[in-house]
Amino acid sequence: MTAPEPTAPEPQPDAPHVATVLRLAAAMQRYAAIITVVVTVIALVVGFLMRGGPGLVGALVGAVIGGALGWLGTWVMARTARATPAGVMIGAMAAFGVKIVVMLVFLLLFQGTMLFDNRAFAFSLLAVTAAWIVGEVVGFVRTRIPAVDL
Repeated sequence: MTAPEPTAPEPQPDAPHVATVLRLAAAMQRYAAIITVVVTVIALVVGFLMRGGPGLVGALVGAVIGGALGWLGTWVMARTARATPAGVMIGAMAAFGVKIVVMLVFLLLFQGTMLFDNRAFAFSLLAVTAAWIVGEVVGFVRTRIPAVDL
């Protein structure tokens, strides 16, 4: 007589908030990326016109760091979507805190560097970060998903 083969447990259906969080994260990331690309191009042009080659490099480094840190927030949001709503919020707040600390570290590390122009770097980082936040807000609003269920 053979033993019955163990069966895989039935996958649990996702909680109601999972689809909403994933949809919001995708929309926020899409709109933020579009706005960030536009601001990055402007930052590169302004950096080059105001500070030459070092300004262009500084603006590029700032834009890459700002864009990557912005992307981190929506990535964490999508990765924690299957957690409880409070878990999603904790993930989002933790990602926000990490972004602030990493930006501070980069600003302190590159303070006084001769590799590129510091001002172009700082202003580009600030502009791209602000653009990403604006894009997230636009994406959130345009999805027209109620933020509170009653």
